[in-house]
Amino acid sequence: MSATSMLNLERKWIVHPKPRLITLEGVEIQRQLASNDAMTHEMATAIFRRLGQVDLFFSKDSTGQIWRKFVEPDFATTVLSNADPMTIQSIRASFQEGTSSCNPASCRMWYIPTILPDDWTVYAFDMLRKRIIVLDPAVGLFGYSNRRVSMHEFVSNKLHAALFTCLQNFFSSWHCESSHWGHTFPIIMREKIEKEQTGLCATFFAWNYDGDKLQTPLNKDTLASHSSLMIYELMRMQGNQTPVANDVLEAVKVSLTAL
Repeated sequence: MSATSMLNLERKWIVHPKPRLITLEGVEIQRQLASNDAMTHEMATAIFRRLGQVDLFFSKDSTGQIWRKFVEPDFATTVLSNADPMTIQSIRASFQEGTSSCNPASCRMWYIPTILPDDWTVYAFDMLRKRIIVLDPAVGLFGYSNRRVSMHEFVSNKLHAALFTCLQNFFSSWHCESSHWGHTFPIIMREKIEKEQTGLCATFFAWNYDGDKLQTPLNKDTLASHSSLMIYELMRMQGNQTPVANDVLEAVKVSLTAL
């Protein structure tokens, strides 16, 4: 992307209308995914929307089964502002997206990315083991302080209550109970990362965490590869209403091949 002209970067590269409108300029993608600026709420929303599309595509031959669901960041932002997510039409639509082909009751893992005052965190809700897995890149190599554990328990409990309210209202086949859940705080960082990269790490965690471990270890090289992959996937987003993505896609393919 370094060779892309500013005129091209200032154009809209992402215009995606549903479940709510997202627009991103090329310069935002360049700065946040190629130059390590802090990830915005809109960028994370676009990425998680695309990852959901990818999962639905690869689940098309699995006879209605899907093992994970990415919840867009709007959900956590709404819940933590003490608003009712069930009153937001775009959130209702995002929960029900893809349910015509995949049964949500079969979904083991629900990933909720959350922007907090100092970083991004992913809360992974494991419906099989009834546990909330806290994936926080800001804790680094040394684990969670008592204060940070308390903060994450407070946040995740609010998300847990709201998530189950939505699931039980939206899906008549929902079966997992909301009582007797626990929390786990795995230390999965192996290298120190910059504060500005916690958003990118959150997308890495959600994409690579299988419920027990990271399928791909996180280090500077794998994070750089993941960043290029996210650019590539954004350019392939289904329903994108700008032609710029097609112009950029081939150049991104070249950069991925070089990695």
